[in-house]
Amino acid sequence: MEPKGNTLVAWMEDLYTAKVKGPVTTPMNEWKIIQKENDKETDIVTTTTFSNGVLIFQVEEPFLAGKRYEVRGPAKQSAHLLSGKAVRTPLFDKLYAYSGTDLGAVCTNNATHFAVWAPTAEEVMLMIYERDKTNPKDSIPMQRSERGVWRIKLTGCQHGLRYTYKVFVNGMWQESLDPYASSSTLNGQHSVVINWEKLDGKARNPVQPPPMGQKTDAIIYEVHVRDFTAHLYSGVRNKGKYLGWTEKGKTPEGYSTTIPYLKEMGVTHIQLLPVQDFGSVDELKNSPAYNWGYDPIHHFVPEGSYAVNKSQPESRIIELRQLIDTLHCEGLRVVLDVVFNHFYVRENASLEKLVPGYYFRYGNDDLPADGTGVGNDTASERTMMKKYIIDCLLHWLNNYEVDGFRFDLMGIHDVHTMKEAAFVLHQKKPSLLLYGEGWNMHTPLEENQKATIEQASQLGGKIGFFNDRFRDAVKGHLSGSNGFIHANQDCENLDNIAFYMRGSIDWSSRQREGIFVDASQSINYVECHDNYTLWDQLKIRDDFSKEERIKMHRLATTMVLTAQGIPFLHAGQEFFRTKFGVENSYNAPVWINQIDWERRELFHSNIEYVKGLIQIRKRFEAFRLQNAAEISKRFERLEAPKDTLFFKLHKNKKENNLYVILNASRQSAAVPLPDVGIYQVIVDDERASLIPLKAVHSNRIEVRPISAMILYK
Repeated sequence: MEPKGNTLVAWMEDLYTAKVKGPVTTPMNEWKIIQKENDKETDIVTTTTFSNGVLIFQVEEPFLAGKRYEVRGPAKQSAHLLSGKAVRTPLFDKLYAYSGTDLGAVCTNNATHFAVWAPTAEEVMLMIYERDKTNPKDSIPMQRSERGVWRIKLTGCQHGLRYTYKVFVNGMWQESLDPYASSSTLNGQHSVVINWEKLDGKARNPVQPPPMGQKTDAIIYEVHVRDFTAHLYSGVRNKGKYLGWTEKGKTPEGYSTTIPYLKEMGVTHIQLLPVQDFGSVDELKNSPAYNWGYDPIHHFVPEGSYAVNKSQPESRIIELRQLIDTLHCEGLRVVLDVVFNHFYVRENASLEKLVPGYYFRYGNDDLPADGTGVGNDTASERTMMKKYIIDCLLHWLNNYEVDGFRFDLMGIHDVHTMKEAAFVLHQKKPSLLLYGEGWNMHTPLEENQKATIEQASQLGGKIGFFNDRFRDAVKGHLSGSNGFIHANQDCENLDNIAFYMRGSIDWSSRQREGIFVDASQSINYVECHDNYTLWDQLKIRDDFSKEERIKMHRLATTMVLTAQGIPFLHAGQEFFRTKFGVENSYNAPVWINQIDWERRELFHSNIEYVKGLIQIRKRFEAFRLQNAAEISKRFERLEAPKDTLFFKLHKNKKENNLYVILNASRQSAAVPLPDVGIYQVIVDDERASLIPLKAVHSNRIEVRPISAMILYK
């Protein structure tokens, strides 16, 4: 902390140490710290030293959070003692962390209880606002209670009440929204009280999808709320809105869109890009700018720009619930993409205003960490940040009945928080899918404490990871090595492909250590919202013909759907989605990001192919093995020509042997079949069907260039 001009700056280094910088004059023994309370001043017993231009106080008893302390010098210098680094010490958590379940505004028909954790605040006021008013109608002092929680009770049901908190902390007043509020006014101007009992009957048809046997039964389909229905030919009225998902759309040629289309596809889980209230879109505008939504401001609140009746704070809740209920009614599950690793603007975040310096991670230079690349990293290792994350996840699970969470930049979080989150959530809903981005970000946390893919074993089979090794091995890099689908692979690369196709688990017979404990941790994909779509990458990188691109793309998608693990499809991947060469389309115009339903008509045959692959994956349990021992027993790699991967999935008591041949070569591959008998072909270069396409009576099969073949016997 640095002073400005000739001013003093004083802060707590920890709860026993204070430091002062600025024009510190002698004699040193005349400097002191006083505690002020109700016009009473008390000298604090200290030991004073001076080193490298810094005056250092040591105290015998710890400083008390929420008390006003001043540093005073012999020449009438004075400075408010800031909470400083003390809030980031283990002792602070030990003394003040709160474990109760009543933070936020808890509203019943008889009373509304407000509770906010602000241990360093000296005063807290509840500010009450009337609708569309910028000046408060009333301000009510809150009472400090246990462990720095401030409380106030208002009689009667206060459903719909607009409010904020005003806190006096570190010598200044700050006005903050309630971080635990369930809704807000447009653009987060005010928090809004919600009585959930009043909403439970509104436009709801809650139905739980049928139970899921195991995690590897999941097939994830990632899509943005606005993208899904924004297109001219989506066939819905409420384009780009939550409610657009509840309409049964059709293209002008009569092809299904929206949820009927998803049901026809056969996917099981719909992963929504962020629906937590984000800051980059102006909710006041009827045609707002586009954004993916990875810039959260209120984690408990649904994004308002997707609501039709957005001026009503409860509507964003009701309409998102209708979207989820509609998916559930069709047997589809919902995964929310959650962003806890950072806030849109740290200085404006309610958590920062309420307890400055606590919720964010700092480096050795005392500056906010920036492993996320957006200016701040949250500190999940601190007790109340961990609590905030888990409380928020429970909020979405309990009030919206979602079926999973995808964690953005999960490598920013610590493994202990992720393990505890998984434990708590799976107690509530054992079938819940949890997975995230396990990239190793440059944040000040010990390597073995980061929830990265390298630490997957610490998380057991509870949390999955986007398998970027699989992705890169299949499709390659835009600038760099080729992927399997480009052919001309050496033996090592083919070995890697085989390893990833069997779930990236231990392969003892090949002396290969696994990335994951079991296959359910491997989220297998070749494209997602980030980076180029595969279609665009193939078009930009090399001079492939359209026919070659189609074959390579189809082969890559086939590998996603036949690998052990959990397959992940980017919306529109099945009809060769393009973003017109835009790599990072997070704020590109909606016409670049929207799902182009005309392509749904144009590439209908490829959609049918992908649908067939999904049906085959669901029909044959051998594609959905989860236990590492079972995979080791049943997955066998077989000899094959160059640029061809051939593996057998041994039968169980109920099913046939399966044979999967992946030919990336630009020539047909003559592949010897290992077993005597009649083989049934269910996938070739043009079709994928549970009804056999043909029977093979030979001990050799020809697989066409850049294609896959699946047989059983």
